[in-house]
Amino acid sequence: MKKNKLFYIFIIFIFILSTYGLFSVLKIEEKIVKKYPNLRFTKYLFKKESLLNNINNDYNVKFLPNTEFVKLNFQKKKISFKDKYYSPPKDKSVAYTSYGTFFFEIFEDKILVVDFLGNIYFLNNLTASNSTKNLKSDLSAKRVYDTLIIDDKLYVSYATYLNGCKKINISFSKIELNNLRFKKLFESSKCEENGVPGRMQYFIHNDKKGILLSTAGGSYDNPGIDPQNKSSLFGKILFIELKSKKNYLYSYGHRVIQGLFAENDLILSTEHGPRGGDEVNKILFEKNYGWPIASYGEKYSFNYEKKPTYKKNHQEEGFEEPLFSFITAIGISEIIKLPNNFSPHFQNKFIISSLFGRSIFIVNFDKNFSRVINYEKIFLNERIRDLKYDAKNKLILLALEENGELGILSLK
Repeated sequence: MKKNKLFYIFIIFIFILSTYGLFSVLKIEEKIVKKYPNLRFTKYLFKKESLLNNINNDYNVKFLPNTEFVKLNFQKKKISFKDKYYSPPKDKSVAYTSYGTFFFEIFEDKILVVDFLGNIYFLNNLTASNSTKNLKSDLSAKRVYDTLIIDDKLYVSYATYLNGCKKINISFSKIELNNLRFKKLFESSKCEENGVPGRMQYFIHNDKKGILLSTAGGSYDNPGIDPQNKSSLFGKILFIELKSKKNYLYSYGHRVIQGLFAENDLILSTEHGPRGGDEVNKILFEKNYGWPIASYGEKYSFNYEKKPTYKKNHQEEGFEEPLFSFITAIGISEIIKLPNNFSPHFQNKFIISSLFGRSIFIVNFDKNFSRVINYEKIFLNERIRDLKYDAKNKLILLALEENGELGILSLK
């Protein structure tokens, strides 16, 4: 009997050794750790130092449905886009890669969706499997960069091409679910090869009702001089009066604004840095935010040089300092305010979404919006382009761009 026991122990020992050897040869251990980085048992099975460091670095990380203080449900609703959505053309601009994407608005209990090609849809039911309806529209856009609803009108910022050069546009239509007929609010007189429009927000400036429009120019490691040139439209936030259609500079020295929030006199922007250095900025009239002279990021081609390319102190150069800068970058996108009645644990909070970071960040500013006090990262494993809060149903809605889905976060 004792011999049998020893034999079985020997067989088990050989099996463990051979299995570990097979794991190493097929790199199964790395695949498991990469897919399930929070599994603590892996540190006893696998001895590779880099893998152990990744595992140990996950201390106190929470994953849905748990966050630090609340539990959240996360659901996805498929949107039936036209086929071209899933095979977008390559775009080498500083603002977009080759992902299809979309923007959405909440209008009278419906979700109005505009994809990057300018096709318009609406969802009248967040739970039904086939509730996507295509809307007729005369909008002609090369690429859409944002949407905005003011009263009963839908505004769209988009680019058109002229001999390989991009022009900035805003058009609007009264929302009619049978047919949308667009009129032009704004069109740039000049064009730029890599210049694009961006985010929009309704705002009142000097008692004039209008739209704040962000713009970007330049490409990756070649930003050009436009952001610092006041006579250029690119690398700016513009204010466009709704009645007169006049436009003028509101702020400048911006790289790529992917999120914009405006309420009363407060304007916040979230901006892509280069490699590292995504920023959250408080926007003040006619102020300079430093790009491309100052940034906490570096060039994408950075190879651990001894001297930085960009100045690291905005204030010393006469620019506005960001409220916060993410090092490393998260691929920052939209920013919205979260109402206090969503959860007693989320008071005076904002939500910032990310693309490459595949997460949302619950952010707390001080009362003067002069700094970020804290933030909590909530990992969703999705590229998030747009955000809205559905106040009626207490839902956080997210544009999940890779698979064309609407994300829905609710309290558990």
